[in-house]
Amino acid sequence: MLKTDDLAWYKEFLESGAWADAFNNAGEELRLEMIEKVEMLLDAADAADKVVGEVLFAKDGMAAPPSDSSSSLDRD
Repeated sequence: MLKTDDLAWYKEFLESGAWADAFNNAGEELRLEMIEKVEMLLDAADAADKVVGEVLFAKDGMAAPPSDSSSSLDRD
């Protein structure tokens, strides 16, 4: 599972201009890897948008989770 800290770090990496700087100073192989990672992130965001939208707008999508649920999205 993705960790919230990792997503926050990557967002800041993009917004701060650090990604662009790294890209401009990278060799061709690293540039291709950086582009691939961003494409994967965008694909994941599209999938999340679709799935989450379907769940949230389903008739029972906003129902409370089971009371015995102890999972965390930030687990290793």
